[in-house]
Amino acid sequence: MPELARVRVWSQLRRGALLGSGLFVLLILLIGMFGGWQDMSWGSIWGCLGTAGMVASVAVTEEVLFRGVLFRIMEERTGTMTALVLSSLIFGLTHSINAEATLWGVLSIALTGGMLTTAAYVATRSLWLSIGLHFAWNFTHAGIFGVALSGSADAPAGLLRTTLSGPTVLTGGTFGPEASLFALLVCVVPTVLLLRRAARTGRIQRRVQARA
Repeated sequence: MPELARVRVWSQLRRGALLGSGLFVLLILLIGMFGGWQDMSWGSIWGCLGTAGMVASVAVTEEVLFRGVLFRIMEERTGTMTALVLSSLIFGLTHSINAEATLWGVLSIALTGGMLTTAAYVATRSLWLSIGLHFAWNFTHAGIFGVALSGSADAPAGLLRTTLSGPTVLTGGTFGPEASLFALLVCVVPTVLLLRRAARTGRIQRRVQARA
């Protein structure tokens, strides 16, 4: 890989990681500010490292599949905005098989993680920003705070063990913080900003009209 291309890749990964980790820290702090933290204790460094490997694999696989393949195929046929909505909904639905999945959790992860990472791809036309964002969100979520991830049955092994309690609208309930109302509020602003950037740089594609 040429040096300039390597620098661009690492720059996008770093920016995505800063955005993903920053957004989740903001989310968990908001939940705590409104009384959603029940308990927090030390976990395991080795568990944290193991979780890092797992979420890295998931981030790369899901971004290649959903943004690199599914979104691009749909975009060619329906245009950017329709493909963004549809591919994000499908991304959310894939989490419905998780043991603690809820209807609202599935919809919420589509509106937060699905749309945010797709907007990151649209704004850059590169998967690196969305991969960095996806990895850092999940790693901060599971590897640092040790909170239930996307409706998983078992709490992940993280650097901390965080137990949330309170109304589902605040904590996300059994699905985890991604189903919290705060997750929508935290993710909507960067999603809109990324899409505005994409529009300014001409990266929003219109639906191709079929020829008569």
